[in-house]
Amino acid sequence: MKKNPQFQRLMFLFAIAGLVAATANYACLPDVCADLKSAQYRSTDDVNAFRIRTLNEALTNDAISLDTNQRLALKTQGKLLGIAKLTQPVKHPDGTIEMPANWLPAIPDGHPWASKLTPADDAFYSFFEERILKARLYDPENPQHVEWSKAYLSKSASNDPEFIGWTYANRTECAKIRYDAKGTVAPTDARF
Repeated sequence: MKKNPQFQRLMFLFAIAGLVAATANYACLPDVCADLKSAQYRSTDDVNAFRIRTLNEALTNDAISLDTNQRLALKTQGKLLGIAKLTQPVKHPDGTIEMPANWLPAIPDGHPWASKLTPADDAFYSFFEERILKARLYDPENPQHVEWSKAYLSKSASNDPEFIGWTYANRTECAKIRYDAKGTVAPTDARF
């Protein structure tokens, strides 16, 4: 039986529409934005500027002196939680990371960052920027972070430094960024 070419074109269009809808599913998460962007940081110095603060740096920066009991506790336990002012994450000598309350939003189910990422995944680059660098969690003593940094900097120096920039935002924020012209407002139920 010979199929009508118009019917075949219609089915092809439905297939394409299905693929677009499936891929757009990530961008419809309530607190997530995705846009094409270029790597923000271009050098090792740029990356190291966002490294995690050590406990010693935090104590020095905040002019906090430890008493004898605190120094002994730090020496025996390898950490001294609650002593430094938490304006950003702090790494203790035993590797414990102390973070300010609500420092990082939770990763929602279905978000591309919720799965284990590698440099082969486009979401990796925005994950590294948002969840490691901008969150000031980059640890040059962590071999995984160093490997990620090399991959990120390689991407930023490549002929194609663009990637999908997944972020967190208010559900209408993406629409405002993309579509607001002076004097207009994006719809309150927009989910892009």
